[in-house]
Amino acid sequence: MNSSKAFHDVIQYLEKTISDGYEIDYNEISKITTSPAALFQRIFVFVSGVSISDYVRKRKLTLAGYDLKNSDVSVLDVAIKYGFQSHSSFSRAFKEHHGITPSEAKLETTKLNNYPPINYLEMRFIGGKRIMAEMKKIIYKETKERLMVGMYRETSFFEAGNVWRDFFKSDIIENLKLLSDAKCCEDIDSNDGIGMMYNFKDMNNFDFIIGDFVQVGTELPEGLHAKYVPGGLTAHVQIEGNNIAEILDSAYLLITEAIEKTDREIDHDNFYWCEVYTHERFSMPLNRGGKVTIDYILPVKTK
Repeated sequence: MNSSKAFHDVIQYLEKTISDGYEIDYNEISKITTSPAALFQRIFVFVSGVSISDYVRKRKLTLAGYDLKNSDVSVLDVAIKYGFQSHSSFSRAFKEHHGITPSEAKLETTKLNNYPPINYLEMRFIGGKRIMAEMKKIIYKETKERLMVGMYRETSFFEAGNVWRDFFKSDIIENLKLLSDAKCCEDIDSNDGIGMMYNFKDMNNFDFIIGDFVQVGTELPEGLHAKYVPGGLTAHVQIEGNNIAEILDSAYLLITEAIEKTDREIDHDNFYWCEVYTHERFSMPLNRGGKVTIDYILPVKTK
């Protein structure tokens, strides 16, 4: 099997099947790849990170979202077009994928979760894992000691999204505005939120603060948690992807690979992991439906 051509031809077949409203014929996939369909399905998962059925589902829901947003077509018609058996099953799947209901997708200000077609020729792997995102920049800076202040939670990677939602619903943002004169983030661009993970208990569980950096010694309003961050050498990284999930899934591998190519290494003794969602590189492109960039900050040291 010519892997490159097989994957390209299968993706083309899947995309045509989706647009024509047909069901996937695995016998046809077997003919395209000249291999048993079950075997190719396992290869597809390894290479792309999703099963063929999940890929088709994500693509259908992506296209359904843009149909709803860009036309006057009814929710039921879209559901039928993309093979859903009922309005309710489509609505559940749509909300799971986009985070909003099909009716809300018609609003001008709503944001959709774009899942683009796979381009096999652009795939990249690190340690056998497919990398969807791209590193745009890495520089090293000496930063002064400071406090990370904001809303605190003990959480996990699985639950971190819920913490962000709670943050934006809380009064923490208003409390942080009271500290505008004490901020010390000359090295960080204007943003809508900074999340700092630290004190990792294992690979998934950690302490989490969402907020901002302020000067050491700042008197804090009630309700804000503070974490002291020592000064030192830090890596400042920008990673771009089609959506947040692509970036989060690849960030650690991309960053560690880049740092290891220099005369520096991650400072695990003082380790923390900051995600910065800037106005220019994240919020504005997100509102336009374009690629987004998340900025990262973490401590490093010279080898």
